[in-house]
Amino acid sequence: MVQVLPDAYKGNPSDAWCSETESVEKLECILKGHPLVFDALAELQAAGNQVTLFPGNHDVDLYWPEVRARLQTKVPGIRIENEIVYTRYDDRLRISHGHLLKSIDPANGFEHPDHPIVNTNTPPRLEICPGTLFMVKFVNLMEAKYPFADNLSPVTALIRILAREDRWGLTSLAWMFTRFAARYPSALLGEGTSQGQVGAQLLNAIQGDRYLRQDIAAFCKELLGREVTEADIRRQLSTEDAVADLIGEFFRADPTLGKWVSIFDGAKPGTLGEAGGGTLSIVESGNTDARGACTEIARNYCNAGAQVFVLGHTHLPQQMSFGASRYYNPGSWTRYVEDTSKLTLKMLEDETAFPYELNCVRVEDGGAPLLKSEMITVEKRR
Repeated sequence: MVQVLPDAYKGNPSDAWCSETESVEKLECILKGHPLVFDALAELQAAGNQVTLFPGNHDVDLYWPEVRARLQTKVPGIRIENEIVYTRYDDRLRISHGHLLKSIDPANGFEHPDHPIVNTNTPPRLEICPGTLFMVKFVNLMEAKYPFADNLSPVTALIRILAREDRWGLTSLAWMFTRFAARYPSALLGEGTSQGQVGAQLLNAIQGDRYLRQDIAAFCKELLGREVTEADIRRQLSTEDAVADLIGEFFRADPTLGKWVSIFDGAKPGTLGEAGGGTLSIVESGNTDARGACTEIARNYCNAGAQVFVLGHTHLPQQMSFGASRYYNPGSWTRYVEDTSKLTLKMLEDETAFPYELNCVRVEDGGAPLLKSEMITVEKRR
């Protein structure tokens, strides 16, 4: 629900996510846009089945009572689970979502997953996890030109892509993103992450180059409607924080990464040696092995008695056996990439170049000691 009807959200994402009223408005948009889906769910429930929703990190809106009540009017009897692991068939089937398990994705977990409400706000609002905050503040703004940007996992892979580009302006943007991510180091960056010397190099270039300051002043007028002089720029951009804030303003004014990026290309150090190997160690940080983490968790649950373990969140389809037990990750209907280490910014412009699989997992209790299970591919494109 995070991506639906963004204009409904009226808060500050740095503080919290949607109010109950805003979440209901988002839900109404979903119901209006997908009537056949909800009619089919209602028909399935009415036939004696149990329709159950297991919220992911983008579905935190489902915790509001009014959202659940509205869903009940469309699909009477629908259940919405709050447990970390949902069980059926005497615990032989276990289902979970990766955002609830920190070893898979620490960026998208909630501080209070059983009750993610921030009551200090008026009106009360939902918690927002660091990964969603990064997506809302930065990634979503890039989608018009770079539609695959919001499919990257982890979300900070975008920083590494920018840092690998052979343009100091894009390195500067990656540095600004890294400074933001550093507010949530254990979630977004991992241990030992450094921002390198990029900020100091930018600051030195701005303070020492009058022509660079003139270019920055010109773009302040063009993009921000702000009249400033070269002298103003030198005075205002006297700290790394101020430089990062201005880059953020330019980015929000033009997230297509247009001409303003070229200004900071001119701030590149005079020799490659000045940048050094530590320019942005973010290039390698936060690059978790999601599939490996999923496999380990699945193995543990299967060893604990699960005959079938189903896990979502990574968008990466996966299935394997542990003895007689089976593990499935159906992936997602959205396009995905397994290895982001070779991606370039240009590649993010063409979403159709990436694969997707629409899978479902069928589990059946046929009366035998072992559950029957299979992953069915509804549609697949490479």
